[in-house]
Amino acid sequence: MMSRRSLKSSSGRWLLASCTVAALAACSGSKAPPPSPLQANPATVQTGVAWTQKLPAEVNFPLQVATVGNEIVVADSRGNVQAMQANSGAMLWQASVGKGISAGVGSDGTTAAVVTDRNELVALRAGKEQWRIPLDTRVYTAPLVAGGRVFVLGADRSVSAYDGGNGFRLWTQKARAADDGLVLRQGSLLTAAGGALLAGVSGRVVAFNPDNGTPLLQLNVASARGGTDVARMGDVLAPASREGGSLCTRTFQAGVSCASLAGGNTLWSQPSTGSTGISGDAQIVVGSDDSGNVVAWERASGNPAWANSTLRYRGLSAPLVAGNAVLVGDAQGYVHVLARQNGALANRVATDGAPIRVAPVLAGSSVIVVGSKGTVTAIQAR
Repeated sequence: MMSRRSLKSSSGRWLLASCTVAALAACSGSKAPPPSPLQANPATVQTGVAWTQKLPAEVNFPLQVATVGNEIVVADSRGNVQAMQANSGAMLWQASVGKGISAGVGSDGTTAAVVTDRNELVALRAGKEQWRIPLDTRVYTAPLVAGGRVFVLGADRSVSAYDGGNGFRLWTQKARAADDGLVLRQGSLLTAAGGALLAGVSGRVVAFNPDNGTPLLQLNVASARGGTDVARMGDVLAPASREGGSLCTRTFQAGVSCASLAGGNTLWSQPSTGSTGISGDAQIVVGSDDSGNVVAWERASGNPAWANSTLRYRGLSAPLVAGNAVLVGDAQGYVHVLARQNGALANRVATDGAPIRVAPVLAGSSVIVVGSKGTVTAIQAR
């Protein structure tokens, strides 16, 4: 099923797009290509479900699973937030923010933060609400909790910092004018690196001083394309991959690129029409495009390493590189385990059959996947 994304126009209206790039044929009236049939499962890598937990409600917002050591924090669309042990699924705490959630979860292991669909930033500790403040913009990117502060990337392309203890706003920077094209209802890059705050804004990665919001560096990772707002969309998507001073990202509809944070320059860029983030390690970067191809590039050069085209039109999530495996979910609730070396299918795990749109994450020794019906599944691959 095609995902639905909300787009904000330059006039301030919120537009609902039911077409992904891969589904343009269906949106124009043509029949969408059928998903590729499942291959026989070779089961060459031992893989299994360690545990499952069910959230009280579905997940139909751009959830980003927070991981800190052996703890994960997840949330559903009705405002329920839960922390669990990654190795067992045991509940650590749970809370309700009383409203639907548009973005989350951010956590440093002490403070967890979400944004409600009424534009409220809410901070929780051990399942208890610490503070709640109104925001001036919609938010679709999970807050970043780090250094005793909560950082927020708004849909108006503003970046703000709040005191983690009381919610007092410390600073705000508008990275670009609010009427600059459209923005996806999807998580964008917001992370910390080398003492700086990195935010993905309109085809750029902007580094800020986290103490006062002063811009430090700007990396252009994509250029404007076409003459319409939709064609010019260049959101830098989450998740991204950082290894030391190398930052690799996907820009919506444009491509995958790697940049040097130290030098402030793009090292390479490869065209790849996609709408999900990427994953990587010190050697490779992996992404799934809108047609369902899973592609790996050499991190240092950008040269193609391998490609798997057996999952085309299966509605893939962002992939996860975990050890010797690459894991990616699909719209039928399967998690495909590919060999990191060559991309060949190594195993397959079925969840509850609901689409997996949330990027898998590694927590401890478990890979955590969340389906749209709210089922949280821990997978272990050996």
